[in-house]
Amino acid sequence: MRGRSRMNLVRAAVVSFFLVSLFWLPAAEAKTFKLLSSWPENMIFVEGCYKPFSANLKELSKAQLETKFFGPDVIPTMEQFQPLQSGAFDLLYTIPAYHLGATAAGTGIDAIKPDPTQVRRTGVFDFIDRLYQKQGAKLIAIVPITDLHFLSRVPIDNNQPSFKGVKVRTTPTIAPLVEKLGGAAVNLPSGEVYTALQKGVIDAATIITFGAVDYKWYEVTKYMVRPTFGYISTLILMNLKKFEQLTPEEKSILVKVGEKTELDAREFFKEKKAAEDKQLKELGMKETFMQPADAAQADRIYMETIWEMSEKKSGEEIKKLHELAKSKGLTQ
Repeated sequence: MRGRSRMNLVRAAVVSFFLVSLFWLPAAEAKTFKLLSSWPENMIFVEGCYKPFSANLKELSKAQLETKFFGPDVIPTMEQFQPLQSGAFDLLYTIPAYHLGATAAGTGIDAIKPDPTQVRRTGVFDFIDRLYQKQGAKLIAIVPITDLHFLSRVPIDNNQPSFKGVKVRTTPTIAPLVEKLGGAAVNLPSGEVYTALQKGVIDAATIITFGAVDYKWYEVTKYMVRPTFGYISTLILMNLKKFEQLTPEEKSILVKVGEKTELDAREFFKEKKAAEDKQLKELGMKETFMQPADAAQADRIYMETIWEMSEKKSGEEIKKLHELAKSKGLTQ
């Protein structure tokens, strides 16, 4: 009996040790993706897109997948696509214009309706993804930001056409719209816009529908030109080899994170736009309006410019994307 009791005690001790060992086993180490961003952490795009993406990734993976942030201080903005292609970084948060020299695969997104659900459902997302895969990148998310508008020192309500005699600081994709409406397109670095408006070197400037408060352009302009026009979106890309090395479950998580982040960001920036519009009016900004005929064609001119620039760079591939988007009602 004593021998049997000793044996039972030994067994109990072994079982207890096994259970305690299980309890104290270290948790599986999280897999960390190095994410390169075209903007620093305090920039509004990062707040509205990267931070939800990072949070969603951690939540949906139950803390088994996470990101480590690297900004343009590590790799300059216009040089970031190659480090993604080479695998030096796992993820890239950027806009297509910043790697237009390598591919125009994503530039057409700004000429497509910013409806993440429809873009995925119609196959447009997958088409753009396939174009990026040819460049060694996997498309994770097309993240809508906001539309654009002009801030002006002068009213344009009585101009015919709307920008007649108005000098407008703009970008290559918006310059044809300004010129079509009678204005003079001026190319200036963003850091020089405030002074140029203040001194009357330019009369108006293009900007997304939030940001004027941060740049204090309201101090040197009086009017918000209406209607707004166009749209811009950002991208989250992944090194293709890195993506292919993931487990099926990890790939599925990244797809879900991309989808959720697109919708989260759209709501974030929608609220940001409304808040800034209210704030600018409280600061004394007034609305001034394009002529109805000009307003009716603003979106069309902007979108046609983007398609023309994209097709010039990537030819048939972008033409096919344009045709697909048009057939699905995403270009009107």
